[in-house]
Amino acid sequence: MNRINKVFKNKKDILSIYFTAGFPNLSDTNSIIQSLDNSGVDMIEVGLPFSDPLADGPTIQQSSTIALKNGMTTTKLFDQLKGLRKVTNIPIIIMGYFNPILQFGVEAFCKKCSEVGIDGLIIPDLPIKYFEQNNKSIFSDHDLHNMFLIAPQTPEERIRHIDKISNGFIYMVSS
Repeated sequence: MNRINKVFKNKKDILSIYFTAGFPNLSDTNSIIQSLDNSGVDMIEVGLPFSDPLADGPTIQQSSTIALKNGMTTTKLFDQLKGLRKVTNIPIIIMGYFNPILQFGVEAFCKKCSEVGIDGLIIPDLPIKYFEQNNKSIFSDHDLHNMFLIAPQTPEERIRHIDKISNGFIYMVSS
């Protein structure tokens, strides 16, 4: 059973924390994960920095810019996460834009996620229809949950469709 499912099965109140990989320093990713785990968080969202984080607020935009200037890349993130499951057993989710994943190669990205112990992905700009046609089976083959986003303005019909194709949870954007 995926670690995300285990958390939701065993806990009522869940604390999930987001941070940008490679921020404030390139080598801080693992120490932040260990600190969060030691602090009792239930799930961690590791932000994969992107050069054009248009859907993010100023804080994440700034941390992504600094992480990229520090030299963070998709390959470096996977290198940093190689020993992940030796230090924590809580669910780890990568949150980022689809462009870096597409450039890395979706199959290769999912394979690397599986190898290092990533449990799921939140990709805000991944079109649902594209996911269903091209990526759903790849994610499933690598036991990766994909969480879609909804907002207060999302029509009920779309929410129900997202619920049918999602696993893990649905990410509710508050504003």
